[in-house]
Order: sequence, then C-alpha cells, then structure tokens
Amino acid sequence: MDDIIYVQRDNNVTFSYEDGFNTFQRGELGLSNSYLSGNLNYYGANMISSIEFYFKGVEEAQYTDMVGRAITNKNNNRILIEKRLKVNFNGPKQIKSYPFKFPLPSNLSSSFKITNKNNLTQLICQINYTLHATIHPSSKFRNKDIAEIVCPLEQVLFRNNTTYLNVDGTHYDPRNNEPLFEYSFQVPEYLSLGSQIFVPFKIKFRDTWIRIVRIEISLKRVTEIFFEKNGTSFKTEHKCHSTLKEPARIINSELSQRLSLSIPRKLDTSYSGMYINIHYKLCIKFLLTGTEDADSDFYLEQDVIVANIKDQTDDQSCHNSVSDQYLSRPHSPDPINQTKIILQEGFDNAGEFTVQERQEHDFHVQEHDFHVQGSRRSHSQSRTSTSSNRENP
Repeated sequence: MDDIIYVQRDNNVTFSYEDGFNTFQRGELGLSNSYLSGNLNYYGANMISSIEFYFKGVEEAQYTDMVGRAITNKNNNRILIEKRLKVNFNGPKQIKSYPFKFPLPSNLSSSFKITNKNNLTQLICQINYTLHATIHPSSKFRNKDIAEIVCPLEQVLFRNNTTYLNVDGTHYDPRNNEPLFEYSFQVPEYLSLGSQIFVPFKIKFRDTWIRIVRIEISLKRVTEIFFEKNGTSFKTEHKCHSTLKEPARIINSELSQRLSLSIPRKLDTSYSGMYINIHYKLCIKFLLTGTEDADSDFYLEQDVIVANIKDQTDDQSCHNSVSDQYLSRPHSPDPINQTKIILQEGFDNAGEFTVQERQEHDFHVQEHDFHVQGSRRSHSQSRTSTSSNRENP
C-alpha cells in the first residue's frame, strides 16, 4: 500500500484498502450515501481491549512574508469535521485485521493541496482529511499502537443540463472611444473535470477595417487567502490551460464561431471557505489588426465553476438522491458539529461479537448517530467571487 500517505507510522499497524479498490471513499460524496471503508491491520502480539478511530477534516492556509531579513509566518486553521468512534470488545481479543466502515456527511468538500510553484514543499492552502487509529492493549503495562493516514475525498455534483451565461457588449477603440464591434458569447457556467467545453460567439463589426488575427481561449485559477488576525490577504493567479484558434470566415461583417477548450482532469475544484477562496475565470482574447493601438486588442474574463460533475445520462438513479442545492453550491465549507460515537460494554450484553459481527453492529449504530445537525451557511455569509449571474441559495 505504497500509495497510502502516513502522517504517523507504527510498525505494528497499517491501513489497507478493500480488495479491488484504491481509495477509502465509497459512494459519490454529494450524490449518494458515502462512507469511509477499509481495513486496519495489526501485527503485534498483544491482546486488544478496544480500538479508537478519529476522523478529522481541516481547512488550512499558510503564508510566509519576507521583508528584508524579517520572516513572518502566517497560519490559519479551521476544523471542518471531527468524528470519533471507539469500539470496546467484550474481553481481550486477538486481532489481525479489523474492517471499518462509517458514513460521511454529504456536504464535505473535495480534498486539495496548493503549494508554492517555486518551492513545492511550501504549503499555501489545503483541505485535508486524516484518519487516526489507536489500538489499546488489554494490559496496562503494554504500549498503545497508533497510526494516522491521509484520506483524500472527492465530491461529485449532479447536472441535469448545461447552463450558459450570456455575455454581451461592445468593444471600443481606446483612442477615440469609437465602437469597433459588438460581441455576444455563451459561456458554460459549470466546467466538468476532464471534459471539453464549447463557447459559441458572434461578432458584428462596426469598422470594416478591423479584423481578428488570432483567438486565444484559456482557463485561469485565482487563489485568495485571508488572514483574520491582521486582516491581510493575498492572491495568486495561474493559467491552467489555453489553446489558440484561427478565426472563421467573416460574412456580411459578421463572424460566428464556436470555441472549444479541454478542461484538465487534475484540477482543484472551486471552493469558497473562511480562509480560502478558489475560483476560475474563462478568458478569451482577440488579437486585432487594422488598428494602430495594441491596447485595442479584445480581452474578456468570465467567472465559471470547476467541479467534478456527473451528467444525467451517467446514472438515472441520481434523481432519487440529488437536490438542486448541488447545482448552485459546488462545495459547502461549513463545519460539521462534532459528534462522538462510543460503543460501550453495554452493547455487548446480547453476547460476544466476532470481528465481522462487531463491524455490522458498529455500522448500524453509526448510521443512527452520524446525522449532521445545523444548517448550511449561505454564500452571503462567506467570501466568494463566483459569477454575479449565478443564483445564490
């Protein structure tokens, strides 16, 4: 299991995936019932009295400010979720492998990690989920065994159709403020990871001497970090992908064309939290000829949402489990109220459990107690820079 990232290692404890899987996440987070599921393996010789699991999700932002020789480190952390599960056995047990499984709240955000492009070891911001396991020996004279791993999560959004934002306007000559052409774009509001998008547009020229030589369409990520202690913030921009297009033929002073752009599969999805704001802009640039001023080139930016989207055609069963809130809220950064789920000895009155029976028993208790309390926070209560045309719940 070399691909499992350990935060804390123990010679006697490892985690492993279920057979046939390469992730601990089960189900499509945000669409259907989702769980953390896997195996905790124990190689020690001690008899075990209990196992304790601790699942935690954190929003973290860091920044290093260097002024002269002075270095100031800024760090903000916010707990998104904390869940505890303790399994008490009816007497000492000899355990080699313990299968765990417990549900996840549907409004958890996808994991991501952004580092300094000049120093990949320097963290800028992340959403990070970890699973911590403590194995308690039955003897007080024996040491506990502890291991902790990173548990990446991926949220999925449902889309019942493709929605477009209409972007219309007039482009003017900066020298004399004379109109050069009128434009109309249809920009998709949601961009799915690994997909190809299309942007139809129409240009009606006012000046017959103006022509478009080259068209560039690109996707830009904007990352904003906020620090509450001193009220400072900083922003970085990164061009994720771009492509050049030749303009179509002009007929009757009009140009009609459809641009396309492939969205990379490995992108961080849009996120709006307390300290971190990741949003994307679709950028379109026209290199013009027929004008002496280079500043007269056309440039347009439009806010879009990048998400892991599941189409209606992918699985018709999505209709039974999805809500419209996922169409307008790609990620909910709200903290989940801390819940402690402890299986006490009282649950063992019905008799002794085998490992598998214990697991099934644990699961039913968790299903009952893992209900998320509290309401979600609206976008108006958090920092966001998504499109003004987008409806906020």
